[in-house]
Amino acid sequence: MEVLRLQNLQKSFGSVRALKSASFTLNEGEVVALLGDNGAGKSTLIKAISGVFPVDRGEIYVRSQKVSIRSTRDAMDLGIETIHQDTSLAPDLSIARNLFLGREPVNLKWLGVFAPLDLAKLRDAASALLKRVGISKKLDADALVSTLSGGERQSIAISRAMQFAAKVIILDEPTNNLGVEETHGVLRFVKEVRAAGHSVLLITHNIHHVFQVADRIIVMRRGEIVAEQTVADTDLLTVESIITGADMSALLKETRAK
Repeated sequence: MEVLRLQNLQKSFGSVRALKSASFTLNEGEVVALLGDNGAGKSTLIKAISGVFPVDRGEIYVRSQKVSIRSTRDAMDLGIETIHQDTSLAPDLSIARNLFLGREPVNLKWLGVFAPLDLAKLRDAASALLKRVGISKKLDADALVSTLSGGERQSIAISRAMQFAAKVIILDEPTNNLGVEETHGVLRFVKEVRAAGHSVLLITHNIHHVFQVADRIIVMRRGEIVAEQTVADTDLLTVESIITGADMSALLKETRAK
């Protein structure tokens, strides 16, 4: 089932056309890797989807319904959660507080922004979530995020997106600057997210990771989508040639020479 469809998205910054008519679909329970060299338009595309800025032209559909995304709150309300490279976590707060940041359960709701947190409910909900996503044995809900490894922080950020029933989870370079063990943990967690029925748009420069977790590959170059292939029907060398725009025969000669 289609959960997200982009149709002819266009975005310019002055005379620079960052997006030149981008279109693709993301299906339920699918991991799609968005690839491209620096300046290809990946960041502009995910910022448009996540509501950082509106597009100039084009249409966005969520579960076949045309929507308008003009802010990050619009995207979140539609079930689109974006996890950036820095994971957007508050390091001096607990795991529980981070999991529900901005959406904490409170007592005396009529007090509005002055309502006290319901700490017992917060901790119980956080512990239940950690157990549901399979990381409760390693992490305690009261632990400070500053004490966690990079991979554990990514897991918490992804868990937060799952908690609020995100239809689409956008991961922006989730394994950047992580060690080998932490990277394996994040990739394993991506598979678990897919198994739980969530859809993932994965932005990465590491093509090897793509072949481990993705179902489809979309390649951008100079603001346009230039290729779309299923992982099962392609290989690393072909994808690299598409990303760079290189001659395939030249790449084969270079590979054989090594």
